[in-house]
Amino acid sequence: MANQYQQQVQPQYTYQQPIQPLPAAAPAISLNSPFGLDIKDSQFWKGALLGAAVILLVTNESVQKGVVKTVSKLTAAAQSGIEELKEKFEDAKAEAQAELAASETSEQ
Repeated sequence: MANQYQQQVQPQYTYQQPIQPLPAAAPAISLNSPFGLDIKDSQFWKGALLGAAVILLVTNESVQKGVVKTVSKLTAAAQSGIEELKEKFEDAKAEAQAELAASETSEQ
């Protein structure tokens, strides 16, 4: 009779997520600096100077003209260089064909 009253225990499987380490804490934000920026950091000043240079380039008309002139000169130089390479390739191809034709006629 004791067996009738005992409950049958079924094993229960539970899923456990693996334990992961906590991410590193973010650096503390100084409340004394404006907008929470660390103005003593060299990275801040590098970014500020780079941003100022970009703004100068974008807004100054004479600088824009200079940049456009430089880019156009570089583009023209690249085009002439490509044309020169094409001519050299064609010359080498013609020489190779001439040598091949000469060697074929000398063999006959």
